[in-house]
Amino acid sequence: MNAWAKLGVIGLCCGLSTLAPAQPAADKPTLTVGDKWVFSQVAADGKTTSWSREIVELPSADQVRVRQGNGMLAEYDDAMNFVPEGKPEFLRALAKYPLKVGSEWVLSRKFANPSTGETGKAKVVAYEAVTVPAGTFQCYRVEADATLTNKTYTETRKWVRWYCPDVKWIAKETVETKTYNPYNPAATGTVHTSSELVKFTPGK
Repeated sequence: MNAWAKLGVIGLCCGLSTLAPAQPAADKPTLTVGDKWVFSQVAADGKTTSWSREIVELPSADQVRVRQGNGMLAEYDDAMNFVPEGKPEFLRALAKYPLKVGSEWVLSRKFANPSTGETGKAKVVAYEAVTVPAGTFQCYRVEADATLTNKTYTETRKWVRWYCPDVKWIAKETVETKTYNPYNPAATGTVHTSSELVKFTPGK
């Protein structure tokens, strides 16, 4: 191949690369009263259970009141991060919008007991299709890990979550929890769970 031909091939390749679609980014979903997610969860022993979340009230622009499957009400933020006791400092931010591959952030969570704390990190690692009982969706895969410590035990969690704009939240989640308790060896061990979206019902 002569020099001009080589330059033509290089130019063609470069031209194609500039035409490649940009990596999409997802803004916060528009949550609505009545939005409901139902999940099937499989534990390490193979036992299957179900859990759900339903939005029942939007007290403010960044507050979401959710009914859990057991009927209890809980507070979330507008990214559907759980807010224990409604206190932002207790929040674990497993999602931060806009979601885009490569985005990363630090997890830092406080507790009512000042001797307990949790720190970690999260990152959007992929934009990919995921198939669950509710269907197939394009999702942002977020991987996160955090370590909780206090005077008696240490607990490390690893999450993989697929956030899907079409269902306003996650369609799949896996969690690995490792506990080390030198005072109670029976409580030391590793637990795995996996949840998949069975049905998403949008509010009206």
